[in-house]
Amino acid sequence: MELKDALQITAAGFAGLFAGNAMYIHAADHPARMQLDTKNLRMVWAEGFHRAKKFQGAMVLISAGSAAGVGYLEANADKRCLWFLGAGLFFTVWPYTVAVMFRDIYKNLDPDVFKKEGEEWSRNHIIRWNKQHGYRTAVSMIAFGIFLYGMVKK
Repeated sequence: MELKDALQITAAGFAGLFAGNAMYIHAADHPARMQLDTKNLRMVWAEGFHRAKKFQGAMVLISAGSAAGVGYLEANADKRCLWFLGAGLFFTVWPYTVAVMFRDIYKNLDPDVFKKEGEEWSRNHIIRWNKQHGYRTAVSMIAFGIFLYGMVKK
């Protein structure tokens, strides 16, 4: 297997895993959690966040980096543009999360958030978090599609 092929598989594989996880959270897990009372909702949401943060950022960086590597190695200009487009698009998930989502995430992770902000604030910001997470879902699915297309395009 050539390096470019391995990088394509890595980029598409990690983007697909991220997109699948993001879609599951956005469409199934979050709506199910919203049936819980606010105390349990926040507890389950926080546990899921702590588990996901261990690998989600790395998945984005590995996939986007691999896709950029494919773009660099690709001789066909049209395919090169696809790989760089997908890499750049998927990479935006990381700074978007840091710049747009982290402030409220870390505020909601505070053990005293109910005392400081109230239960309604916490619930509303978990709802807001899922709407913001929709960007990550959409972008990861689009990047995954771009990578798959780049792999089959002649």
